[in-house]
Amino acid sequence: RQPESPSYEIQSASYQNFDEQETVLTTDQSNNLNMILSVPLEVTVEIGSTKRKIKEILDFTAGTILELDKQAGSQVDIFVNGQRIAKGDVVVVDDYYGVRITEISSNVDIINALK
Repeated sequence: RQPESPSYEIQSASYQNFDEQETVLTTDQSNNLNMILSVPLEVTVEIGSTKRKIKEILDFTAGTILELDKQAGSQVDIFVNGQRIAKGDVVVVDDYYGVRITEISSNVDIINALK
């Protein structure tokens, strides 16, 4: 006599839907998001840097030229609240300096820099 074969119940696999869905925020969440988005941040651009001894700095006069560590035409660093987040090229718009962003740091790089 042959042993009875076990019976199995087979069901189709179900998968979580990962398609982007419109996120619906509650009124409190929406108010909190708007408050966060309205926080001012300091954005600065660094064209270069140098190190000098205190004696040299005390000798500065009007017309003193400081040689920086970057060549003319090099990309500049863009900082938000002291954290480098991008690089760009200096441009002139209506007699004002501006920066065209050419490279944005990844979120991972920004988070690692905060550690």
